Amino acid sequence: MMDDEIAVAMRRLQPHEDVSAARARRLRERCHRELRKRTSPGTGDRSAHVWRRMIGPALIGAWSAIYLIETLRSAAALYGF
Repeated sequence: MMDDEIAVAMRRLQPHEDVSAARARRLRERCHRELRKRTSPGTGDRSAHVWRRMIGPALIGAWSAIYLIETLRSAAALYGF
């Protein structure tokens, strides 16, 4: 039996639980609200947006450049340049 077949078989054995229509509607609205908030560019946490777009990549680039320079300096010192 494949993994997906086992999962389907196990799902069939689980008891079914119904959610009220009002609860399902509230959950769906909450999910849609969260998705809209996360995907719209003008809303949400601005500091997290700036961090992901500018500060994080700049720090990673600077760290990589420093690492590369130090690696080249060590290699030059090892080989006598």
